[in-house]
Amino acid sequence: MGIKLEYLMQPANRWTFKQPKLKTYIESWCKGNILNLFAGKTKLNVNEFRVDLSNEFKPDHLGNAFDFINETKLKFDTIILDPPYSIRKSREKYNGKYIGKLTKIKNEIVSRNILNSNGIIISLGYSSVGMSKSRGFKKIGICLVCHSGDHNDTIVVIEEKIQTIIEKNIIKKNTKKIENKVQNYWNKKYKR
Repeated sequence: MGIKLEYLMQPANRWTFKQPKLKTYIESWCKGNILNLFAGKTKLNVNEFRVDLSNEFKPDHLGNAFDFINETKLKFDTIILDPPYSIRKSREKYNGKYIGKLTKIKNEIVSRNILNSNGIIISLGYSSVGMSKSRGFKKIGICLVCHSGDHNDTIVVIEEKIQTIIEKNIIKKNTKKIENKVQNYWNKKYKR
């Protein structure tokens, strides 16, 4: 299966999910328990756990995204990464507080294994890099959101977690055990 491409025309808004077409697109990809790591002002119509630096947005966890990733014992089926796309945006939305390095957060999501197998990561920003194959993800969807006028487009990258080598080996081992049991059953039944 290839990458599903989508193109939306949506006037820009300071708050990503105040854009109805984009909000609906994101919600359509969400499954299971969702971590909205930079939640912001607008709640999604999904089962989201909201993390944000501002108490104004009534997050489930008030604090730094990096610290949350390092401390949580929770696991998720979908993670939404919608940080301020630039230092300027960070200053606008969080009164000058810098949100941290997204690369570190991506690495910690993988190393702390908080995303379930075949989980989805939805990344929003000015880049289509996303989590990348090097972290064990494959792109399954890309949406280009044109805001018209003098605004940069928003790029949404949808990626699915690929099973790790360890997970694949466990599945192979269990499959082999089941095949052996079935073979033994048939051998006994027909006395081969």
